[in-house]
Amino acid sequence: MLPDRVTSHPVLLRLFTPADAPGVQALVADAQVAEPTASIPLPYSPGAATAWIATHDADRQRGTLYTYAITRTDGAALIGAITLRPVADLHDSIGYWIGRPYWGHGYATAATMAITALAFGYLDCETLTASHLERNPASARILEKCGFTLLRTVMREHRGQVEAFCVRGLSRDVWELRIGGSPGAGLPAEDSTADR
Repeated sequence: MLPDRVTSHPVLLRLFTPADAPGVQALVADAQVAEPTASIPLPYSPGAATAWIATHDADRQRGTLYTYAITRTDGAALIGAITLRPVADLHDSIGYWIGRPYWGHGYATAATMAITALAFGYLDCETLTASHLERNPASARILEKCGFTLLRTVMREHRGQVEAFCVRGLSRDVWELRIGGSPGAGLPAEDSTADR
């Protein structure tokens, strides 16, 4: 089981609560946030955030999907979300979205580095994958900064059209080399100080 809260400056990853629903609703109602993702419906209907958050505990208990809210380290502002699937299926291992007011501040990179460290440090993951639309260079840069390399380009259905997706991957061995060969050194700090 992964920790409930971890800090990886400048972000805090924590479990979502029902109180986060209005913030999620506001951020993903922005089509520029939702459109490039594989799983956020467009339009984002009222109540969708509440229903989505309600699925997290069962997924976490099964160990099939870990979803974290991304906030600033002070926990004051909901920035986005990041998910980890220990075993990739139709979806890749890692997926994320960031609210548009928070683009360009390094939050997605910090969150991706943290979730990668959790996957390799706490779980038996040997390889992680993440994909992005070929036309989304910002996600390409985020994943490259985190050590993910291009594995292949595939054509997938996306919002009623077939589009090119770049599938990127990172192995445990490469990650351990990046952090200096010591898996514990790459782990974000568990945060047990805030209310749960």
